[in-house]
Amino acid sequence: MRLIRIKQLSKNSYEDMGGNENSYLNGLLSAIETDQNVITFLHNTKTKESANNIIEKGFKFQSHLDYTTDVVSPKDPVTVKYFTIVRQAYGEFTIIMQISKSLIESYSELLEDISHHFSEILSINKPYLGPEDDLIYCLAPHFIKGYVEAEMGNFIQNPNFNPSLKIPIFDENLKKILNKTL
Repeated sequence: MRLIRIKQLSKNSYEDMGGNENSYLNGLLSAIETDQNVITFLHNTKTKESANNIIEKGFKFQSHLDYTTDVVSPKDPVTVKYFTIVRQAYGEFTIIMQISKSLIESYSELLEDISHHFSEILSINKPYLGPEDDLIYCLAPHFIKGYVEAEMGNFIQNPNFNPSLKIPIFDENLKKILNKTL
């Protein structure tokens, strides 16, 4: 029943949308669309400076990537619309992260029997303890596709975006994780 209500709310909101909100949703849907086989994660932030910093330096996240982001599919505009409604309080800039599905699957398979997450491997910095006693990681900036500004629906693209790029630090992270658990 609740899912039906959410779909109806999203459908009604989508039909009733005016100017900027429609531009934002269309911009977001267009930006996450891809012909590559990727998993898409979204996160909102309050300032343009923060969004640009994430493009340049990567995305800091707590514990696991999916704790701080929402996974969406460009083939499901209702879910994307729902994301925009629920997460609008977190900021006007929607960060788009896309990671190759095969990269995620290969690392997840290697971690299958231990309590670690693929996103720990994709970190470019050594994790540190955050204020809530959870480890903080930093997703490599080449997984950041860019961001959409809610006000106008403009997409700002990361020129270094590459969802399939595997860099040497990932294998180093994997070795550290496996050595700790053996």
